[in-house]
Amino acid sequence: MRLRARHVLTIAALATVLIGSGALAASALAPIKITNCVKASSRPKTLTLTCGDANTALSKLRWSSFGGLSAQARGTFEMNTCSPNCAAGKVVSYPVTVKASDPRTCKGGLRVYNKLTLQFTAMAPSSSGSLKRWTLGCPT
Repeated sequence: MRLRARHVLTIAALATVLIGSGALAASALAPIKITNCVKASSRPKTLTLTCGDANTALSKLRWSSFGGLSAQARGTFEMNTCSPNCAAGKVVSYPVTVKASDPRTCKGGLRVYNKLTLQFTAMAPSSSGSLKRWTLGCPT
């Protein structure tokens, strides 16, 4: 009887390891997406950076790579000046290159790029130093 109980425990432990490694392998194969406020997508043409008011975004994105440890794009950084207020503000645009990196796993095994780094390729907003790095996180 002791031999049979040991045999059952060994099979249960092996099954647990196999199931766990299968789940890990499945999540490793999940395609990487990028968070755009409440959803995640692949190679979006537009990416909202300030989800609460949508006053800052990337548009006209053209991805040269996507799905690896990092992704690269060119596009336009758009920002509302909010002067004299955001409703009456003017949207200003600047060309940028974008690097998405730092993949992370969210609920349900969804994998997304967590960090964005922007490089202004011509003129840059006066506050460009604080606008070069963004953390996207998981979709809400």
